Amino acid sequence: MRIYTREGNFWKFIAGNITLGQKASLLWAVNAGRFFQTAGLFLAGLYLGRRGLFVQSPANNRRWIRILIVSAVAFAPLYALHDLIMADGSPLTRQTAGTAFDMWQKLAFTFVLTSSFILLYNSERFARLTASLRSYGRMSLTNYISQSIIGAFVYFPFGLFLARYCGYTLSLLVGIATFFLQIRFSRWWLSRHRQGPLETLWHKWTWIGTRK
Repeated sequence: MRIYTREGNFWKFIAGNITLGQKASLLWAVNAGRFFQTAGLFLAGLYLGRRGLFVQSPANNRRWIRILIVSAVAFAPLYALHDLIMADGSPLTRQTAGTAFDMWQKLAFTFVLTSSFILLYNSERFARLTASLRSYGRMSLTNYISQSIIGAFVYFPFGLFLARYCGYTLSLLVGIATFFLQIRFSRWWLSRHRQGPLETLWHKWTWIGTRK
């Protein structure tokens, strides 16, 4: 993939991503534990939703406060143990225990972020500030894919090739600008359609062959 990127040939880049790139990405996801972690997070979200934990209520607020405290306390030792294993462990230990502790410390931090956002969202002011994210979330698949397309056009040789000039700060500004453009596009699109373009396509593929 690095060779295709350096050459700047768009069609070779696309073909490489579809074939070798997808295989490498899948193998990395399995090896790093991300494949099962992703499935587990989807199931966790489904479970929490069915239990009604995202509904605003005093009882749920207390539950999320407890989740925030437990996950924040758990994160620190898990993070330290992961760093210790990766620094001093053998290759086998880093591959096994290091991967496991990496997943656990990231899961703890995920619950820190989730519980913090949910508790903040109970504030009317914070809810108003983040109201535009609803449209962005309803088009999450479209926005996720379009981010990759925009990033490839901005940074790679077959596009603007700005990777040579963009450091951390400028790249952050590019990301923020892209994010706000996507929010505006999401609001405009959903004012005219029920779903995002890729969400609509995914929905049709999901129910293909059935009467829906």
